[in-house]
Amino acid sequence: MFRIIRAWHCISSQNICLQNGFRCNSSLTMARLRSMCFENRKSGFANKPITSFCIENNSNLMQTLSYGIILTQHRNFHLSHRLNIHPLVWVFGKPITKLSALIFGRKLRNHWKELHHKHKMIIAATLLGVTALALTLYTWAHTETVPITGRKRFIFITHDQLIKIVQREVEEVLQINEDRILPNTHELYKVVIKVAERLCVNNLDIQQMKDIQWKVFIVNDKTFNAVVYPTGEIFVNTGLFNAVINEDQLAAILGHEMAHALLSHAAEQLSYGQKWDFFVIVIMAAIWMIIPSDGIATITSWFMNRVIKYFDLPFSRELEKEADKVGLQLAAKACFDVREASVVWSLMQVKETVEGTSIPEFMSTHPSNETRVELIDFLIPRMTELREKCNCPRLSAKDPRVAMREVKQFVDDKVVAKQAGQNLSRVHLTRQKRVIKAQPA
Repeated sequence: MFRIIRAWHCISSQNICLQNGFRCNSSLTMARLRSMCFENRKSGFANKPITSFCIENNSNLMQTLSYGIILTQHRNFHLSHRLNIHPLVWVFGKPITKLSALIFGRKLRNHWKELHHKHKMIIAATLLGVTALALTLYTWAHTETVPITGRKRFIFITHDQLIKIVQREVEEVLQINEDRILPNTHELYKVVIKVAERLCVNNLDIQQMKDIQWKVFIVNDKTFNAVVYPTGEIFVNTGLFNAVINEDQLAAILGHEMAHALLSHAAEQLSYGQKWDFFVIVIMAAIWMIIPSDGIATITSWFMNRVIKYFDLPFSRELEKEADKVGLQLAAKACFDVREASVVWSLMQVKETVEGTSIPEFMSTHPSNETRVELIDFLIPRMTELREKCNCPRLSAKDPRVAMREVKQFVDDKVVAKQAGQNLSRVHLTRQKRVIKAQPA
C-alpha cells in the first residue's frame, strides 16, 4: 500500500491513512486498519511533513487491496547469489584495490622486462582474454529486467545495500538543510502533495509505486531543482516554483524524478561504476607492469582515469532519457497535460540561452534541453493515446507549446541582436519585410 499523509489527517469511515514506515500484514482486519492512523514524527524534524500517501476513498482502497496487503520490497530474479556486503566496504575498498593493483604491477615489472617478446604477447593476450571473459560472465550473471520498460541491465549491488547508502545520504541532506526545510503548514506542501498523490494513485499498477514510502520536503532554496531518492524522499526547492506555473508542469518534473526511483537508476549507476572499476584495476596493473618508468606510468594512469570518466556520460544520458519517457507515462496516466513537459524543458532552454550557461551535450550527464524537447514532442502523440485509454478528459485545443515557441523565438532574437549590437525592433522589422516579400502577389 502506498502513502502520503498530512500529519493531522486521520481515518474516517471512508479514509485510511498509513503513516511512516508502517507495513501491513495480510491478517489485519479492516477494523484494525482503521485504528492505525497515528503520528510517527522523527526526532529533530517533528514539524516536518515526513508523510505518506492517503487512500481517500473505498474505490482506491479496494484497488490497493486487490494487489495484496503484504508489502515487501521488489526483488528481481538473479542467476547468482549477491554478497550482502556493507556499502562502506565498497567505498573504502575501491581505492585500496586500485593501490594494490598499482603495487602488484610494479612488483612484476622486473620479471616482465626479462621475458621474451613472444612470451609477452602471449601473456598480454591471455590477460586480456581472461578479463573480457570474466566481465562477460559476471555481467550475464547479474543481469535483470528493468521494471516498466523491460530493458536488460547489469545490477551488482543488492537492494538492501542501496537503501543503506541512500539512507546515509538522505540523513546528511536533512542535517544540512534542517534550517531550510519549510514547516508542514506552508502552502507549497499542498501543491506538491496534491500532484504527487495524483501521480501515485493513477499508477498503482506499478509494483514499485506501492513499495516505496513517499515523503515530501520543501527546501527554501532559490535554485531550480527537485530530487527524489530511491527511499521515497521528495525534495523540492522553492526556486522551482519561480519557473513552474501550473500543476501539469510540476507533474512533469516530479514524474521524471519519481521515475528514477521507480526504475532504481541509482543502483544501476553504482553497478555500472563498479564494473568499470574492475576494468580499470586490471588495466592499471598492466600499465605499471609494462611501462618501465614510474613517471610515465603515473601520467598514463592519470590520463586513463580522466578518459574513462567520459564513458559514463552517454550511459547517464540514456538513463535520463528513460526517466523522461517513464515520467511522461506517469503523468499521462494521471491525466495531466503532457504537452506541458515540453514547455518545462523549453523554459530551461530559454534560461540557458539568456544566462549563457549551456554546455555541449557530450560533456554533460544530462541530454541537452533541446534534445529533451524533441524526445518529448515525439512521445506526446503516444502519451495522448494513453490518456484516452485511461478515460482522461480531452486536452484543450490550445496547445501551450505554441506560446512557448513564440517566447523562445523572441528570446533568441534578443540574444542575437544583443550579440550583434543591433536594435531588437529593427530585427523584427527586417523579418517582417522578408515575410512580406516571400508572400505571393
